[in-house]
Amino acid sequence: MEDDHKPSIEHQRRLKPSIQEVVKKEILKLLKAGIIYAISDSAWVSPAYVVLKKRGMTVIKNENNDLIPARTVTG
Repeated sequence: MEDDHKPSIEHQRRLKPSIQEVVKKEILKLLKAGIIYAISDSAWVSPAYVVLKKRGMTVIKNENNDLIPARTVTG
C-alpha cells in the first residue's frame, strides 16, 4: 500500500493565561472521565481549538463521586 499523503504540522494556538487554566482543568476532567484520551504516537493528531460558547459540556461529580458529562447553561 502506497502512502501518498503526508500529515501537516500544526502548532497549538496561544491562549490567554486565564482561559488556558480553565481549558487545562476541563481537559483533565474529560481525560479522567474517559470521554477523551491521549494519543502520542500518531502523526495525524491535530491540536485542540478552543471556541468559547455560552452553552456547552462539562464534567461534574455525581452523588457517587463519579465524573459524568453534563450540559452547562448560562445566561
